[in-house]
Amino acid sequence: MVNRRLSEIDKGEIGGYMAEDLDNIDAFEAKETSHKLPVGWLVLFWGLIIWGVYYFATYSPFISGWTQAKAYEESIKK
Repeated sequence: MVNRRLSEIDKGEIGGYMAEDLDNIDAFEAKETSHKLPVGWLVLFWGLIIWGVYYFATYSPFISGWTQAKAYEESIKK
């Protein structure tokens, strides 16, 4: 059994397939969807970019002037 399996591997025959048959991935790939991302991934991608710009503009002390120290002082005054 082991010798037969080793001879199959030496010949390039694995499970009834030739090794060259398994190398051709183009035969197994769907052509109409091979280079398109799902719509949900695109929505998530662009949504995260928009959220990141909003978050940076809102909480960055360089742009909005917001700091934790200012927020703390304002909460004490109230």
